[in-house]
Amino acid sequence: MKKMSVIIGMCFLVLGLMAQNKKTFMLDDQQVVPPKFVGEVVNEPVVETSPICCFLQKNLPNDKRINGSLTEGTVAIEFTVNKDGSLTNFVVVNGVSFDLDQSVIDCIKDSEGMWQPGEVNGRPSAMEKRIYVRFDNPDNAPFEEIVRNHYYTAIKHFTKGQNFENNKLIEKNKQERKAHRMYKHSLAQLNDAMVYLPNDPSLAFWKAKNYEQLRMDEQMIEMLELRRELLSMRADEQKLKEYNNLAVISFK
Repeated sequence: MKKMSVIIGMCFLVLGLMAQNKKTFMLDDQQVVPPKFVGEVVNEPVVETSPICCFLQKNLPNDKRINGSLTEGTVAIEFTVNKDGSLTNFVVVNGVSFDLDQSVIDCIKDSEGMWQPGEVNGRPSAMEKRIYVRFDNPDNAPFEEIVRNHYYTAIKHFTKGQNFENNKLIEKNKQERKAHRMYKHSLAQLNDAMVYLPNDPSLAFWKAKNYEQLRMDEQMIEMLELRRELLSMRADEQKLKEYNNLAVISFK
């Protein structure tokens, strides 16, 4: 049942996110055409799926096992499509495990020579591209449910940390030590949640809150900036469609 619901749900998600026609948009008074994967042309009767996603879903393994068990999550890889269509500067933006992350990078590298470079005002230009690959075990709970459980647990730990800081019956140094322990537990839960849904602004916000309490100002600012970017991406969905792609690998 879960497998069927995942497939149906992802069909709508792919339909919403993956259109890869050669569209243009204006960015700072410049006409921008994003890079385009041209290696395979796929005509789906119901769902218009991004060609690069079809390539990944066809070529990535769906029986990957880590330490004897299936590893789930969403791998996000960012890379540069250069002026000549070559691919460089691979970065793991969101990782699940070394093996899964590397398998996605290797598969994208195999698409070398299958890309049409982006253009700015009609001239080829190097541009970044980000691709998401969701590795899903249909026998497990849906990603949204797993993330929700981590999220609620993180909030509970954060609240306990606040309570320790406000407890006048505890010595000051013990207050801080106990509170910081709770904030670190909260961060651990949020990090686990982001393995599944890396683009959730709420997770970035609560990570920033924990970093603030831990006096980790640089990390706090980074998370607040990430949250701002994610909210902006939601508000400007068309640009998100052009730059981001999601492939779904359902384990056997």
